[in-house]
Amino acid sequence: MHRWRLRARYHWDQSPDSALITARGVVDTKIRRYVTATSSAGPGGPSFGYAGVWHGIGRIQQVLEEFRESKGAPTLSRTQQKVSRAQVLSGQHVPPADLVAVGCTSDQAARLPAGNALVLPYRLHLVVDMTDGWLNAVSKWERKWIAARRREREWCIERATDEASFHYFYDRMHAPTMQIRHGERTRGESRDSALECLFRDGVLTFATVDGERVAGALCHRSPDGRTITLRLVGVLDGVRQHYDDGALKILYHMLLQWAADNGIRHVDLGGMEAWISKGIFRWKRRLAPRIVLAPNHLGRLRVWWHASRDTPAVRDFLVANPVFEVGSDQRLGAVYFYDDERPPRTDLAFSGANVHQSRMVHLDGFLPKGALPDASIDRIVVR
Repeated sequence: MHRWRLRARYHWDQSPDSALITARGVVDTKIRRYVTATSSAGPGGPSFGYAGVWHGIGRIQQVLEEFRESKGAPTLSRTQQKVSRAQVLSGQHVPPADLVAVGCTSDQAARLPAGNALVLPYRLHLVVDMTDGWLNAVSKWERKWIAARRREREWCIERATDEASFHYFYDRMHAPTMQIRHGERTRGESRDSALECLFRDGVLTFATVDGERVAGALCHRSPDGRTITLRLVGVLDGVRQHYDDGALKILYHMLLQWAADNGIRHVDLGGMEAWISKGIFRWKRRLAPRIVLAPNHLGRLRVWWHASRDTPAVRDFLVANPVFEVGSDQRLGAVYFYDDERPPRTDLAFSGANVHQSRMVHLDGFLPKGALPDASIDRIVVR
């Protein structure tokens, strides 16, 4: 019974089955209460607000706070509460913050005010198609870097199928890496769920250097065996030196080659939020993945990304963190903000194997003129 519950929970969260996705969407966006959260920062950092589906606090709000903290503006306070969906979408419980994200359905996002706002994907995945010429599409710089590292030391990939190796990976690699990187914000699969739902039918690989395991990745394998999806990763004891040595990057390259050699047609490198400046996207894009909406229920959600106030901190944040948006044609495109004093961050390249369009948005035309009331959403049709 315990194994059945674990698998049921995993499929509820991750299944690409359209019927299950629809059911999950109804529960999250039509039945469960929405939540709101607000966090403030020290001088130089904008305040953030989130409202919408319950898991957005651990995803969208967390990402925004991590961006802000990386620029030296620590989160000073955070409040949250449960509210009704109608209250969020009618403006009665819109967080009083400089920048507000609302996680909701695409229909709900389309009915929110278009002024001072964009509609972003809630969750994206990066997928490498293992065609005959896949390696040629990888960044030339990346291929040279990997080749140089592999000439310096003996790097190999090891496939493991014994349960002891799973526990070694989870205890010595994944858990400490997540704790060091995310601390109290760490989220992911429990040991029991990872063992039953990922390891039993999936792929566990290690990167070894001079015979020692230094990094690992646990992948879900699709029922037809044609796709593997990276779910859990880590380096030995979470040690920074292994990152600096490129252990995870080399493991990704070796995993792609292993997939190509073993009949895997698609390698899903995992998910990310819509912000192009996110570090995980910065280096994974060098592997020339397609950028697609998440294959599970998160792919049907959107983020209404709204600027409530015009302040220097808001301008700095928007320029520093360009985004992917979902256009009216449902195609993904990049948006770069700028103003007369802040040039667009076009050095943060966005293009993937299937995304080529972008636009520049001047902040003088995007940001609100003058102060807005805290709850600035009104006259919204709630459905």
